[in-house]
Formats: sequence, structure tokens, C-alpha cells
Amino acid sequence: MFDRDTDYPTAVASYDDEGVSAAIDWCVEHMQTDDTLSVWTALQSNLSNCDALERLVQRHSNVSHITGRGGGTPQGTGPVLMAWPDMDDIGKLVRYGHGIRGICVITWNADRIRSWVTAMKPDILGDGSDWKTPSAELDPIIMEALRSLTLTVNHNNTISAGFEKDQVVGVLLALRDARIPMDADAMQGWALAHGWAGKNPERLAQYVRDINGGKRPRARHVLRTDYIDYLRQKLASGDDPDAED
Repeated sequence: MFDRDTDYPTAVASYDDEGVSAAIDWCVEHMQTDDTLSVWTALQSNLSNCDALERLVQRHSNVSHITGRGGGTPQGTGPVLMAWPDMDDIGKLVRYGHGIRGICVITWNADRIRSWVTAMKPDILGDGSDWKTPSAELDPIIMEALRSLTLTVNHNNTISAGFEKDQVVGVLLALRDARIPMDADAMQGWALAHGWAGKNPERLAQYVRDINGGKRPRARHVLRTDYIDYLRQKLASGDDPDAED
């Protein structure tokens, strides 16, 4: 019903001359006629931190600079080259992903996006040594629960209130009560890779941290009492279309 898996290619590049050059080439290869390549940085002034990106923006009319602060979004269709984002930044960008042909991320702190890289399995450009260690593996029960939420939650709405909050918090509390370990970063990365956008992946992770810390966010009970058993039976039956995750 609300299946929003990302259907565009992704890449991650090291922040060195080789990685930045490969990132630019990758984005150009994913451009079509009349596309615009959007170069994203958190702040306007950040662009000057990288000469190659600054030259790219200044010298080409089909390249635009957008910023995270102020809610900058791609103009028209085309790939996006994100310089030094974290997972929260990626989530806010992909909320408007209908015109995105591809996302390439230049990293500055691998741990800030490791869970996204593990879940998304992007092309690795430049020095790939940062990605030899993946993030924590998610329990299959958790992945099945997240798949269910992906199909039932309206991703145009916030998960901070209403039906969406009831669904998400209810599932997380059920997982906690079943003593299934939850990793906030890994679950945020999975959500980003499967179409959750805006602040919802970030909010999902915060719910997990709160619950792991002993809190029980308020939500109306909307789940069947045997929900976790139902998920286990579903996995045991082999009804797992995303088993490769």
C-alpha cells in the first residue's frame, strides 16, 4: 500500500581527491538530457571546503548548489551529490526524492552513515577501507516488523502523532517486551534504505533509544496480542520477499 523502496542508484565516496573525482564522474554518468546535478552541503559556506566541488558549481550551468539549512531541495530532476551529510540529512533530502535520479554521498565520518551504507549497499567509490566493517546486523524479526510498518504507515505523515505513532511505538514496544535487541542506528539506516523519509527515520531511532533506556512512549494499543509470534511464523514459513537484506 505504501511501498516506498528507493528505486534510484546510490554511491558513497571517500573524501580525498580520488573519491571526489569519482563521485563527480558517477553523478555525471547518471544525468540525462536537461537534468540538473545538485551539489548538497549543509551550509552555503561549506562548498568552499572542497575546491573540486566549488569549481563544479561555478563552471557549469546545469549544476546547482543546494543547502540543508533552509530546506534546500533539488531543482527539477537529476542526481544529487551530497557532501558530508549524516543520516538525518539524507532522510530530509529523500523526502522529495521523486525527481532524484541517484544519490552519491561524500563521507567525512563513516560511523555517521555506516548503517545507511550497510542497508543501502551503494557503489563504493575511491578508498573503500571505511566500509570493510558493516554496521550491526538486524534481527530477522526486527526486519520483518519494519517491512510491515513500511507497508502500513503513511509516509507522508509524521510518526510523532496519530495512527502512525500508534503503529510504530506499538511495534517497538512489542519487540522490547519480547526482549529482541534493537539497534537505533541500524534501524534508522534500514528505514532510510526502504523509503522512509523526512524526519521519520530519525524519529524511529529516537523512539528506539528512548525504549532501550527504559521509557515507554504513550500510544494506543493497535496490535494483535500475538504479533511477535505472528512475525516468527511468517518468517518460518519462508514468506520473506526481502531475504537478501
